Amino acid sequence: MKDKKFLKISAVIFPAVLIGLMVYLFLNFQKKKKEKIDALKNIPSFSLTTIDGDTFTPHNLSSDQTKVIVYFSPSCHFCQAEAEELSKSYQNYQNIQWIWVASEPLDEIQQFANHYRLTKEDNIFWCHDEMAKLYQKLGMNSVPYFLVYDNSNHLIQRNPGAVKLEKLINTSDERK
Repeated sequence: MKDKKFLKISAVIFPAVLIGLMVYLFLNFQKKKKEKIDALKNIPSFSLTTIDGDTFTPHNLSSDQTKVIVYFSPSCHFCQAEAEELSKSYQNYQNIQWIWVASEPLDEIQQFANHYRLTKEDNIFWCHDEMAKLYQKLGMNSVPYFLVYDNSNHLIQRNPGAVKLEKLINTSDERK
């Protein structure tokens, strides 16, 4: 008799606790997601290493240009297509400061940049993100991942995944 009563009580309490736990985890996940999105509103502090061995921080960002941070991987086919597109239409985007960031070794980033002939441009920076710290800090979840900031370093667009550069820039221009 006591076992039946225990089973009935357990049949009610266990699902209620489980549902409560799921709701808690979901709300906590949503809160953390919102915090990460809010953290993107302004360019956060960071310290990256360029392919030339220099340190690149927010102090290196132009105050009179739109900035596009592209988190990429040299082996990503979408990233390769984005770099190819930029290489072919670079003359249309000279007024933008491009910061390409990857967590792969510097020599792989260098080879990638060389392959697409984008190492000589003054407004394109190729950076290494040691241990993917910036990737984690910004709550990114895919590559490529684009963050577009205005000349005051305020976020005007974020785009996880592949996107045509023309669409990315035109949409950003419309939001100004």
